[in-house]
Amino acid sequence: MIRLGTLRARDALWVGVAVGSLALLAAAGLAVSVGAVAIAPADVARALFSPSVPLPPVLAEVRLPRVVCAAWVGSALACSGAILQAAARNPLADPGIMGVSAGAAVTALVAILFFPESPWMLPPFAFAGATVATAAVLALGLGAPSRSGPLRLVLSGVGVQAVCIAIAALLSFLYADRAPSFAAFMVGSLNGLGWNDVALVAVPGSLGLILAMGAGRVLDVLLLDDATAGGLGVTARTARPLAALLAALLAASAVSVAGLVGFLGLVVPNAVRTMVGPEHRALLPACALGGAALAVLADTAARMLAAPIELPVGALLALVGGPFFLVVLWRKLP
Repeated sequence: MIRLGTLRARDALWVGVAVGSLALLAAAGLAVSVGAVAIAPADVARALFSPSVPLPPVLAEVRLPRVVCAAWVGSALACSGAILQAAARNPLADPGIMGVSAGAAVTALVAILFFPESPWMLPPFAFAGATVATAAVLALGLGAPSRSGPLRLVLSGVGVQAVCIAIAALLSFLYADRAPSFAAFMVGSLNGLGWNDVALVAVPGSLGLILAMGAGRVLDVLLLDDATAGGLGVTARTARPLAALLAALLAASAVSVAGLVGFLGLVVPNAVRTMVGPEHRALLPACALGGAALAVLADTAARMLAAPIELPVGALLALVGGPFFLVVLWRKLP
């Protein structure tokens, strides 16, 4: 039996991509097939790959854009978590736990309130909020070199998250007439997303993923202490904030369409790392595919478990991610 964690980086990359791709294809096939109107997998394949067969409206306008959105959201959050874990040198780091997603959510809610007819403004507003939250976390966690450390950084994120969630709750209270849409945003939902939403998440998400894939070596070095990183030509005090900013871009792209979907950035990188190892050249592509597969699968479960009622996908993922967080906390911290 092959232990993927012992593979060389190149082999781990191909194995991770192969396994992740198969998982994503399986999850996407299930997602587009099941629902109030069931479509046989053979009919789905025929409709997708035969130009002469028209796509059923439920497939073309409802399920396909939702699956694509879920895949982008999962990829962005999983890679954001992997980057934050490298920047913080802590496996507990996650865009939700560290307040990055909550910061993005606050400014995204402001955009929804004041620019309801301009959905294209959601990503830049979300990125602005994520950037401010990230800056606050870094200032609190890394401001005093003699007192900084991985645990201090994560705890600073928890505090920033609490403040941002409180602000979002106040917005929900003050604008109670929009409570249903605000509630869906706060618990994370992919309901009603269409092709326009795909563009909102795919454009900044693509930029973030491309930059992340090119920063693999720097992220590997950031796992070391600052002195060792400096000896390898990486100035950690500069590289860590830049890596966190990249994670904020990815998290903001996901939050702008799905709201607060948590724990993907915690669960996926930690699970994938046990298979392909810690090198980011293999870890990030595997996280992108694994996160996409898990988000699509979770969204399918949200649609089907209590049908015709749709459960919030963020809540379902929290049911998995919360216990996972406690296991990682118990294993990794003294």
